[in-house]
Amino acid sequence: MLLAAVGTPAIVLACLAAIVLFAPLKVIGVVALAVVVGIGGAIRERRGRPSAQPVSSGQEPELHAILDRLCVLADLPKPEIVVEPEPQPNSWLVGLSRGRARLHVTRGLLDLLTLSELEAVVGHELAHLVNRDAVVMTAVGGPGAVLLGGGRRLMGGGWFVMVGGLVALGIGSLSRLGTQALSRHRELAADAGSAALTGRPAALATALRRISGELRLVPDEDLRVAAYRDVFHLLPVGEHGTHPPLAKRIERLERLEQRMQAARLAPS
Repeated sequence: MLLAAVGTPAIVLACLAAIVLFAPLKVIGVVALAVVVGIGGAIRERRGRPSAQPVSSGQEPELHAILDRLCVLADLPKPEIVVEPEPQPNSWLVGLSRGRARLHVTRGLLDLLTLSELEAVVGHELAHLVNRDAVVMTAVGGPGAVLLGGGRRLMGGGWFVMVGGLVALGIGSLSRLGTQALSRHRELAADAGSAALTGRPAALATALRRISGELRLVPDEDLRVAAYRDVFHLLPVGEHGTHPPLAKRIERLERLEQRMQAARLAPS
């Protein structure tokens, strides 16, 4: 995965350098415009999201107790907790800094899972924070995502604008392939991190099965709305290329459970 982490931004930079050296001036200008438009679109999207209000320990005592315990084990500052009113079960962590993170869980997740399953899910999200996945993915995938978004917005222009937009789309699509490969690896690492924190990989496997079954019942329109968030979801709600196959995750967790059980039963 080091190849994806290093190679993805290197490919983007190499493509941009080649455009500057060899492309017509108008195409260079349109690609630069795509960068500006992509950054502007990302900023507007973030500003357009409703501000989330954290919940107190009095409102969600069990969730706060789980987070308190796991943060002590992981040696992390405690993130704020936001409970989203969405019925579809999911969770994600927002924040590039360990000291300024927010754990988001949906009401559907809290209603669906047992406490041990919820603890395993929270452990998965904290593992992303321990591994600084948001920082890594922003650095690796950010430039390509900007080009991809900007290129899409320019596709309705004139001939030269469309050519420049297609170039930006092509570079962004190449970047996305590397980003998706890295994202799948980081999800598996977060699963392993949850198992190490909670000591119960089987609980996360059960939670993933429950959540996957519920997400199949959610209308596609609701899933597309949720997919606009550029964050690590516990399970994919839009494009499935950012996550490893569910069967692979569950198989790895079950193997971890077997190894942990064997270690507990082994004579000291």
